[in-house]
Amino acid sequence: MTMTMRLQRLLPIALVLLLAACASEGVRQRTLDSTLYQYAGAVRWGGLDQIWGYVDPKLREDKPLTALEMERLGLFRVTGYQVVSSSETAEGNIVRLAQIGVVNRHTQAERVIGHREEWRWDAEAKRWWLISGVPEIGGGR
Repeated sequence: MTMTMRLQRLLPIALVLLLAACASEGVRQRTLDSTLYQYAGAVRWGGLDQIWGYVDPKLREDKPLTALEMERLGLFRVTGYQVVSSSETAEGNIVRLAQIGVVNRHTQAERVIGHREEWRWDAEAKRWWLISGVPEIGGGR
């Protein structure tokens, strides 16, 4: 069998594998875009239960929020959420630095906190998980 014949047989297989890889990456990126958009809305308008739903289940199990932490988070209202930078780690995780404006419901004092988000792709579940935990709005986690 000549080299040309071998290439003619391998080319369709290579194309199928390439298309499958591109499709998989496309799903990963579309899911990332959708997840980050929905998460931003949850931070801006949603409650802690919505934000907590984006946190990696293993982290939720290992470090559950205490009643005091949940109460403390409830003392604040989000006034703004802005992503300052975004990058990808060598492992394929997405790291975003965000600024979150918050107002204390009792004192009406406003402040801006920084939050480092790290997102992990779960290929089996075909979704992104927040592995850095919820923002430390109320202090002390």
